[in-house]
Amino acid sequence: MACTTAVVNRSFCFPSCVPAGVLYLLEHDEEYVFTLPCAYARSILTVPWVELGGKVTINCAKSGYSATVTFHTKPFYGGKVHRVTAEVKQNQTGHVVCKAQGEWNGVLEFTYSSGENKVIDTSRLPIIKKKMRPLEKQGQYESRRLWQHVTSSLKTGNMDAATEHKHFLEERQRSESKQRTANKTPWTPKFFVKEGEGWVYHNPLWKAH
Repeated sequence: MACTTAVVNRSFCFPSCVPAGVLYLLEHDEEYVFTLPCAYARSILTVPWVELGGKVTINCAKSGYSATVTFHTKPFYGGKVHRVTAEVKQNQTGHVVCKAQGEWNGVLEFTYSSGENKVIDTSRLPIIKKKMRPLEKQGQYESRRLWQHVTSSLKTGNMDAATEHKHFLEERQRSESKQRTANKTPWTPKFFVKEGEGWVYHNPLWKAH
């Protein structure tokens, strides 16, 4: 399995991702193009939490199937959080082969057109830990090394230090950007190339198969 998504851009109101992500299942030689839900920050002044909302589409040209997943935001009064509903259909005929409902971070119930039912508890699925190089072996602009002092300050609850480190990094990046502009030197990413409105990893796994 390999995955690539578009770069995150900052808009005036909210961060937004454009245009879509692509998931490759190498063992099946299938490409899935998917959009992403909106993320809403709730209860900022009390106990913050993130809620997903909106409609997501997933399409596979090779298999001829597509899915629509709707992330339902919690009503002001009553209702459940993290609720989703979904449909999978055959594109050529429009026949719905599967429906799903439940919580994206909890129990999901699947009903197939054949009459079969399946239940998956996402909270019981195995978690695959990220593999990464030690900080000392990472490049100076790799995220975990670049933001390590901000991260450690947040973990210890030192908000003043976290803000100070964050401000330092942002000012340094602004200064570097101004210097490149003055010298007419474009920023050249190390691992990504521009494709349309987004950026794609320069050496994806699926091109090696």
